[in-house]
Amino acid sequence: MTASPPPPMPRSRRSAGDRRTQLVQIGLELLPTTPIQELTIDAVAARAGISRSLLFHYFATKREYYTAVTRAAAEFMLEHLLPPPGAPQEDQVPGMLDRYVGWVEAFRESHLAFVRGAGGGDPWVAEVYEETRQRLVEVALTALQLPDDAPRRQLVLAWFAFAEDLVGSWADEPTLTREELLALLRDVLDRLVLRGR
Repeated sequence: MTASPPPPMPRSRRSAGDRRTQLVQIGLELLPTTPIQELTIDAVAARAGISRSLLFHYFATKREYYTAVTRAAAEFMLEHLLPPPGAPQEDQVPGMLDRYVGWVEAFRESHLAFVRGAGGGDPWVAEVYEETRQRLVEVALTALQLPDDAPRRQLVLAWFAFAEDLVGSWADEPTLTREELLALLRDVLDRLVLRGR
């Protein structure tokens, strides 16, 4: 006599936190080819295997969902840009610049939409964007071994604006080699920082 197969296990329901995480992860997976403002709730819900109305059970509004995805993408970018633990001081800034250029190369459209969305008056993008830039300024000042004061913050923020514009346009039309681009970014940063000393 053969043993009968065990009864099927009941499908476990995801907790609200797990489902929110899953939905944000789907947004992150779509970002390399779809800027955040172009993500459709229907596409995200279909990919998650849930209805559109159920997605709004976990995120009250489309804006709340977009903000969660944008914030998660910004955190992912920050983690990518940060120097690895134990990195020699002299390698930290060059490494961050190299990783930033690589990030824009990989996620150009989404990064451009993030920067333009912040400048275009989308308050939910602008808030995340400002938080991200302030944290990057702190990391840059630490890597450069500079005090965190108002004049230097202002100079590094101005450099970030320059870097975003230059790297974004370079990714679209590379008129410099990658090495030349990295050298230019570092040269401008060093000159600004020197003026602030």
